[in-house]
Amino acid sequence: MSISYIYHKGKKIMFCDYSKCKTVEETIHVLNLARQEYLHSDETFLVLNDFSGGVVSNEFMDKAKQYGKELFDARTPKTASLGITGMKKIFVSTYNLFVKNKLILFDTKIEALDFLTK
Repeated sequence: MSISYIYHKGKKIMFCDYSKCKTVEETIHVLNLARQEYLHSDETFLVLNDFSGGVVSNEFMDKAKQYGKELFDARTPKTASLGITGMKKIFVSTYNLFVKNKLILFDTKIEALDFLTK
Protein backbone atom coordinates (compact mmCIF):
# COMPACT_ATOMS: atom_id res chain seq x y z
CA MET A 1 0.00 0.00 0.00
CA SER A 2 2.39 2.62 -1.15
CA ILE A 3 3.97 4.71 -3.83
CA SER A 4 7.55 3.99 -4.85
CA TYR A 5 9.74 4.30 -7.92
CA ILE A 6 11.14 1.66 -10.23
CA TYR A 7 13.95 2.33 -12.69
CA HIS A 8 13.69 0.24 -15.86
CA LYS A 9 15.78 0.72 -18.99
CA GLY A 10 16.94 4.08 -17.69
CA LYS A 11 13.47 5.48 -17.06
CA LYS A 12 11.79 6.37 -13.78
CA ILE A 13 8.38 4.76 -13.21
CA MET A 14 5.97 5.58 -10.40
CA PHE A 15 4.79 2.29 -8.89
CA CYS A 16 1.37 2.52 -7.22
CA ASP A 17 0.97 -0.64 -5.18
CA TYR A 18 -2.68 -1.36 -4.37
CA SER A 19 -2.06 -5.10 -4.02
CA LYS A 20 -2.28 -5.18 -0.22
CA CYS A 21 -5.28 -2.85 0.05
CA LYS A 22 -8.08 -4.76 1.75
CA THR A 23 -10.52 -1.87 2.21
CA VAL A 24 -11.85 0.93 0.03
CA GLU A 25 -10.23 3.43 2.40
CA GLU A 26 -6.79 1.86 1.92
CA THR A 27 -7.18 1.95 -1.86
CA ILE A 28 -8.22 5.60 -1.81
CA HIS A 29 -5.29 6.35 0.50
CA VAL A 30 -2.83 5.04 -2.11
CA LEU A 31 -4.60 7.03 -4.83
CA ASN A 32 -4.26 10.14 -2.68
CA LEU A 33 -0.55 9.41 -2.17
CA ALA A 34 -0.14 9.29 -5.96
CA ARG A 35 -2.00 12.59 -6.27
CA GLN A 36 0.36 14.14 -3.72
CA GLU A 37 3.37 13.03 -5.79
CA TYR A 38 1.94 14.93 -8.75
CA LEU A 39 1.13 18.00 -6.66
CA HIS A 40 4.64 18.18 -5.20
CA SER A 41 6.43 17.88 -8.53
CA ASP A 42 6.39 19.44 -11.99
CA GLU A 43 7.57 16.29 -13.76
CA THR A 44 5.60 13.90 -15.92
CA PHE A 45 5.18 10.33 -14.72
CA LEU A 46 5.15 6.90 -16.29
CA VAL A 47 2.88 4.91 -13.97
CA LEU A 48 2.55 1.23 -13.12
CA ASN A 49 -0.44 0.27 -10.96
CA ASP A 50 -0.64 -3.14 -9.28
CA PHE A 51 -4.21 -4.02 -8.31
CA SER A 52 -3.48 -7.74 -7.73
CA GLY A 53 -5.61 -8.76 -4.77
CA GLY A 54 -6.55 -5.16 -3.99
CA VAL A 55 -10.03 -3.70 -3.57
CA VAL A 56 -11.53 -1.44 -6.23
CA SER A 57 -14.88 0.27 -5.72
CA ASN A 58 -17.18 2.84 -7.29
CA GLU A 59 -15.95 5.40 -4.76
CA PHE A 60 -12.33 4.74 -5.73
CA MET A 61 -13.14 4.95 -9.45
CA ASP A 62 -15.02 8.23 -8.98
CA LYS A 63 -11.96 9.76 -7.31
CA ALA A 64 -9.62 8.26 -9.94
CA LYS A 65 -11.72 9.80 -12.74
CA GLN A 66 -11.76 13.16 -10.95
CA TYR A 67 -7.98 13.15 -10.39
CA GLY A 68 -7.44 11.89 -13.93
CA LYS A 69 -9.23 14.87 -15.43
CA GLU A 70 -7.76 17.40 -12.99
CA LEU A 71 -4.18 16.25 -12.82
CA PHE A 72 -3.08 12.83 -14.08
CA ASP A 73 -4.04 13.16 -17.76
CA ALA A 74 -1.86 16.18 -18.44
CA ARG A 75 1.26 14.67 -16.89
CA THR A 76 1.07 10.93 -17.55
CA PRO A 77 2.20 9.88 -21.01
CA LYS A 78 1.67 6.16 -20.27
CA THR A 79 -0.02 4.06 -17.61
CA ALA A 80 0.07 0.29 -17.23
CA SER A 81 -1.87 -1.86 -14.78
CA LEU A 82 -1.52 -5.35 -13.34
CA GLY A 83 -4.04 -7.54 -11.55
CA ILE A 84 -7.15 -6.39 -13.37
CA THR A 85 -9.57 -9.32 -13.45
CA GLY A 86 -13.30 -9.89 -13.07
CA MET A 87 -15.28 -6.84 -11.99
CA LYS A 88 -12.14 -4.71 -11.99
CA LYS A 89 -12.17 -4.89 -15.81
CA ILE A 90 -15.58 -3.19 -15.84
CA PHE A 91 -14.25 -0.41 -13.59
CA VAL A 92 -11.25 0.08 -15.88
CA SER A 93 -13.45 0.19 -18.98
CA THR A 94 -15.54 2.91 -17.36
CA TYR A 95 -12.46 4.82 -16.22
CA ASN A 96 -10.99 4.70 -19.72
CA LEU A 97 -14.11 6.39 -21.09
CA PHE A 98 -13.39 9.49 -18.99
CA VAL A 99 -9.65 9.99 -19.33
CA LYS A 100 -7.28 10.84 -22.15
CA ASN A 101 -4.50 8.42 -21.17
CA LYS A 102 -6.07 4.98 -20.96
CA LEU A 103 -5.04 2.28 -18.50
CA ILE A 104 -3.39 -0.51 -20.47
CA LEU A 105 -3.67 -3.95 -18.85
CA PHE A 106 -0.84 -6.47 -18.59
CA ASP A 107 -0.43 -9.96 -17.15
CA THR A 108 3.17 -9.56 -16.01
CA LYS A 109 5.21 -6.80 -14.47
CA ILE A 110 8.01 -7.10 -17.02
CA GLU A 111 5.55 -6.71 -19.94
CA ALA A 112 4.13 -3.60 -18.31
CA LEU A 113 7.57 -2.12 -17.62
CA ASP A 114 8.70 -2.80 -21.19
CA PHE A 115 5.56 -1.08 -22.52
CA LEU A 116 6.13 1.95 -20.33
CA THR A 117 9.76 2.35 -21.42
CA LYS A 118 9.22 2.02 -25.20
